[in-house]
Amino acid sequence: MFQFLCFLIFIYCVISYFEWFLHHYVMHNNGFVKHIMDYYNIKNSHLDHHKECKLDQSLPDDFIEEGIVFNMKDGENIALCILLFISVYVYWLFFPRFKQSFSLTFVFGFIFLISVLYFYIWSSIHSHYHNRYVEANQPLKNNPMVTIYSPYRFFIPNESSFLYKFLYKYHTLHHLNKGEVKCNYNIICPLFDYLFGTYKANVDNTLYFSKTTPSSEREVWLKNHMIFDIRMMEHNQIEYKDNGSSDWHPLPAL
Repeated sequence: MFQFLCFLIFIYCVISYFEWFLHHYVMHNNGFVKHIMDYYNIKNSHLDHHKECKLDQSLPDDFIEEGIVFNMKDGENIALCILLFISVYVYWLFFPRFKQSFSLTFVFGFIFLISVLYFYIWSSIHSHYHNRYVEANQPLKNNPMVTIYSPYRFFIPNESSFLYKFLYKYHTLHHLNKGEVKCNYNIICPLFDYLFGTYKANVDNTLYFSKTTPSSEREVWLKNHMIFDIRMMEHNQIEYKDNGSSDWHPLPAL
């Protein structure tokens, strides 16, 4: 049992790192990935998702569906599967006690199940954050050539649970902090934000607006409320409290 528990912790660490790396570098065009995507003129639907996401985390009726769900056939998902299989093979290879207890067939079968569950859970929870859903196995509205293969409707999170509210707040802070202070890149497996120093517990856009002029009504509101805390209420409602204030107010749907 102890060997298997260590194995589960190892898997969680691998997924958390990949989630952080994918979100930070690929989805947000940071570092060397930006040069690659610019060179090949690769469209980034995740950045479009950020542009259309309102302060209260709601989305417009014509929202970009690729921005809120993982597609089983996406390159990122295939890369995660490959990384998981390689990582657990190395783990199985170099830990004799674990190798004696579990066959490689069992380990690979277990990892395949974990990968499928991860895609279900990620797509389900992220779509719940933004109160929008994409019908599984249907062509996307804004891109009929692409079909979603993640039937996330089968996994419905308990939105009143502490874990869901924690993750929801965690992700909302990712959207509300802008520019160089972008934070909270993990979505459902928090760990590497803490290890890499990219976790934030509140909103602070002081640095961003010291260099940037607001370009939308949403950014004007954020400049007028550069530092504030948030809390998650029932039915996905979000309230904010300005720095130094004791009063909570609902975040506007700007």
